[in-house]
Amino acid sequence: MVSINSSSLFSSSFLTNNTNSVTASLARLSAGNKITKASDDVAALAIGTALSTQVTTLRAALGNVSQASSLLQVANGGLSQQLDILERQKALAVQASSGGIDDSTRAALNQEFQGLSDELNRIAGSTSFNGVPLLNGATTTNTTLSNSDALSAAFQPTVATGSNASTAANSTKAVEAFDSVTGASLNNTGVAGGVSVTDASGVALSNAAFQNVNTSLAGDVSDIKLTNVNYGVSATVSATVGGVQYSGTYSNGATSATLTNGSTSITIGTGTSAGAATALNISSAAAVSTSEAGLNNVFANTSIQRVQTVSGVDFSGTVLAGVTGGAVGIASARLNSDNATISNFRYDSNTGVANSSSISVDINGQTFTASGVKDALSSGSTLVFQSADNQVFKVDLTGLSTPFSNIRTDSTQQDSLISALNTGFSKAGGSLNFAVGSTGSSPVSVSLGDTTSNALFNGQSLNISTQATAGATSAALDQAINSLTAAQANVGGLQAQLDSTADALTSAIQNQDAARSDLLDTDIAAESTRLATSLVQQQASIATQAQANKLKQGLLKLVQ
Repeated sequence: MVSINSSSLFSSSFLTNNTNSVTASLARLSAGNKITKASDDVAALAIGTALSTQVTTLRAALGNVSQASSLLQVANGGLSQQLDILERQKALAVQASSGGIDDSTRAALNQEFQGLSDELNRIAGSTSFNGVPLLNGATTTNTTLSNSDALSAAFQPTVATGSNASTAANSTKAVEAFDSVTGASLNNTGVAGGVSVTDASGVALSNAAFQNVNTSLAGDVSDIKLTNVNYGVSATVSATVGGVQYSGTYSNGATSATLTNGSTSITIGTGTSAGAATALNISSAAAVSTSEAGLNNVFANTSIQRVQTVSGVDFSGTVLAGVTGGAVGIASARLNSDNATISNFRYDSNTGVANSSSISVDINGQTFTASGVKDALSSGSTLVFQSADNQVFKVDLTGLSTPFSNIRTDSTQQDSLISALNTGFSKAGGSLNFAVGSTGSSPVSVSLGDTTSNALFNGQSLNISTQATAGATSAALDQAINSLTAAQANVGGLQAQLDSTADALTSAIQNQDAARSDLLDTDIAAESTRLATSLVQQQASIATQAQANKLKQGLLKLVQ
């Protein structure tokens, strides 16, 4: 047994193991990683790496939130300056409408007024973040007017094509008047409250003639006035449509009057007013006053709406990929506005019975709801959304390659549908999208609208050079101030949303980083203890190795 020193072999084996243990502990302590090679813990390495990637992505998303917040703060600063300008213009308009000053003074006031309008445009054009313009309409969902009767006639919200239908009337014109309470068409000048888009002679427009209609022609008909009355003969009739004034001449006994603003004309049905049995009466001051009040009463629910298509919707990369839409594209709308900001699709609820789902979306600050949406959605299905004042918005799912079997009972299908709608419409126009999640889906979309003077004043060229124009300008400025205040409120809402998102991301980063640390980071205290133990064992192994090597030397003395 001289040739084999079993004790030395056992001692050498333990020395090797203890040395490896010391080496591993030193590696973990120096690197700060619990796993220094994949074989240390395969499962922990896989899970920990995934968590590490998640944390890195979430930190990038938190940076996006910070950038979005900074962008909104810049936008808010520009809006505040523009509000100050509008308030000054309002003061100038009120001053110019006073009978105590002459037109030469008004001319001086108007010079300042026009300079302030130029400043509105300068601020709208120069307010930007990292070269991205914020207030000149570049971040608003684009809509395009359907300029022909044939195209607009295809807008039939009452027809259920594989989904839900609307109670609103079908459209037969590109621009048409509707009852904002019942949704019924008022494209009839034979009765008071009816409106038709016409040429200057009162002939109704058709087809391509709608291409020349001013885009400001949209909104409620209000503030009807009878002035310059020649009793029993004629009077000037004026009306405001969406903040823009139209005016024309009414001849005694007529049942309609054609009103004009620039190159665009409308004919309103004066018929009988306030339920009276006779036509508009201008025979005396008392009759004029009664008729004016009656006209404002019958036009109280008249709203001019425009058929539009939404351009730029892109569902690629979502469950709605492949959707091409129908004859008028993926999305179309009939709005009392010449533009649209579309956002925040959401699944509301269902009643528990078949085909009872409710989905909503926000358009221009109003909620549009699709009620009675069918459980199954496939190519050719439509989602028809309607507001409380009977504006309508349609999404045509023609081309959908993967149908939905039951969005009412399957929450996963609900979530994927809503996510796809929000993603697709966020790409329409120039909306700014900020990825605030680990996957980049459901981004926060920032649409700030258009705050140039043209947009705020509904295409009008306002001035206060006369007492009459100063009065009309004052009313238009009230509308502009309301619009700008709404834009500022939108910025505030987005900032609040981003603040909540930042809090959620911070919490997620903290919790997931803690989980990653448990799996991958070295526990210094435990590993230091393990190292101390391994060092002692290594030293003991070295000492016993020396003794084991001496054991066989005693046998050699027998041959001396």
